[in-house]
Amino acid sequence: MIAVEQLSRSSTEVRKEWSSTIDATVRVRPQFVQRTHDNITMLNTVMLAELMGSYKIHAALYREPDGSYTASVDEIDVIENGKTKDECLDNLLTALKEYARDYYEEFDYWSAAPNRRAHLPYVIKILTTPDAMMRRDILCHDGKN
Repeated sequence: MIAVEQLSRSSTEVRKEWSSTIDATVRVRPQFVQRTHDNITMLNTVMLAELMGSYKIHAALYREPDGSYTASVDEIDVIENGKTKDECLDNLLTALKEYARDYYEEFDYWSAAPNRRAHLPYVIKILTTPDAMMRRDILCHDGKN
């Protein structure tokens, strides 16, 4: 943390140079800002996507007796079903996006819940990743009945 504190700019300086701070964040590198006891990191969405790239969603995929598929996410309590594997994964992606949106909108509540706190990196990943890329980042493994 000492290195970040040494690299931080004061919030007063950032406020005075807001436009150049945003430009530096977007075009150069992350920015570190210190306001009294608060430390803030600013980064653009491309950088955020790089940071979140290693996070994958792992889902157990079950073939149901009726021939449909059910996917259950290991990292987050989300389960979806579909007539085909593709429909199931499409439904799962939709449910993950809804969960991430709800988590974000009720952030104070969900981030404080002990069983939901660890979901934050996945929520950020889901919110900031285009659907086609997110779908590729859902890695399925066989579920055990």
